Amino acid sequence: MREPLAGRPKPAAEERRGLGAALTGRLGQLLVLLLLVGGVGALGAWLAAKGPETAAQRVLRTPRATLSFIPPEQRQPRPQPPAAAAPAEAPAQPSVQPSTQAPQTAEAPAPGPGPAAPAATPPAATPPASTPPAATQQATPAPAAPAPAEPAPVAPPPERRQVVLAHNPALIENSPHGLLPKAGEGGLVAWRAYAHPFDPAEQRPRIAIVINGLGLSGAATEAAIQDLPSQVTLAFTPYAARLAEWIPTARAAGHEVMLALPMEPISFPQSDPGPQTLLTSLSPVENLDRMEWALGRFTGYVGVVDLEGSRFTTSEQSLLPILQAVKERGLMYLDSKRASTSLASQVAANIDLPYSVNTRFLDSEASRAAIDRALADLERLALSSGSAVGIGHPYPVTLERLRAWLPTLSDKGLVLAPVTATVERRARG
Repeated sequence: MREPLAGRPKPAAEERRGLGAALTGRLGQLLVLLLLVGGVGALGAWLAAKGPETAAQRVLRTPRATLSFIPPEQRQPRPQPPAAAAPAEAPAQPSVQPSTQAPQTAEAPAPGPGPAAPAATPPAATPPASTPPAATQQATPAPAAPAPAEPAPVAPPPERRQVVLAHNPALIENSPHGLLPKAGEGGLVAWRAYAHPFDPAEQRPRIAIVINGLGLSGAATEAAIQDLPSQVTLAFTPYAARLAEWIPTARAAGHEVMLALPMEPISFPQSDPGPQTLLTSLSPVENLDRMEWALGRFTGYVGVVDLEGSRFTTSEQSLLPILQAVKERGLMYLDSKRASTSLASQVAANIDLPYSVNTRFLDSEASRAAIDRALADLERLALSSGSAVGIGHPYPVTLERLRAWLPTLSDKGLVLAPVTATVERRARG
């Protein structure tokens, strides 16, 4: 017969399940909650009691850097020229240079004891000749220590040449586009005020050279300013970024300066001189506004020369307001003669504007042979008419041929002149 089930012991698995159910039940949850609350309370009590002490210990263990400021009054006694001048007072320092110590013992052997004196004397016997240089070397740093303090307040030597004002304030007016040229009182005008000195009594035929379109290449601009004679006139494009640097540098080197004014070419818009180009399709007000933008890019120039402009200079309607404004501002005008039908010189003569006309482009073909032929043409035209103007560009070959050719003019009975010396003025009618 089977034993009743109630009398049998429960298996271990059933006991574990019963214990787990008891722990996950309400009683178990209550116990866990009590344990958590007790633990948090104990941690809080410990922090309240030991927290400040622990923080203080951590601060003490943290490395710190302490900076102290010593006022200049306390730092001035620092130089030690007297201590260096009397090395006998500090015998510990000569340990680095034993040769200095030896002569001092040799000079005064009496105070030292008998056996000690001979021990120090043998090393001193050899270097007495080298001792005076060592002594002088110690004496030299002593006066040299205060020396650096004296030049410190002195301003550093200005190596760069500072240039004077690039313009005459009496010939400048403010505008929304910057400083613009204007005619001054008493007949003072920019084309005369900024002109390169030239003897009006000079009787030899004159040749003027103008390098147009400068400012876009730093190397070419620097070469034109520094390598060409000061009688050569330099024309800068208004789009150049370093005009504030180039213009004063060019004028300090003695060059006359001109503004290269962008004008519409026949091939426009395939050939575009830039966003501020004067166009025949614009009204006079719009073109004058563009011209004032260009005029305001820098100061100190004698006049303007057209950049491109083979179409614009053939339109009297477009050209007249521009040249009238050039005259009112006391400038001169150089007609580059890009188009053989250019009306610029005729319009300038009609309104009594000081002007000059280009005779030859030097580098329409940028080769040595072509440039040399153009320069020979300039000589011939200057000898036949009394003056000639050549316009070139800052190509390396152009500058190289000019450097070789310009020194030969005097032997040929010609004189290099600034462009203002070739100005022609004709009264109206």
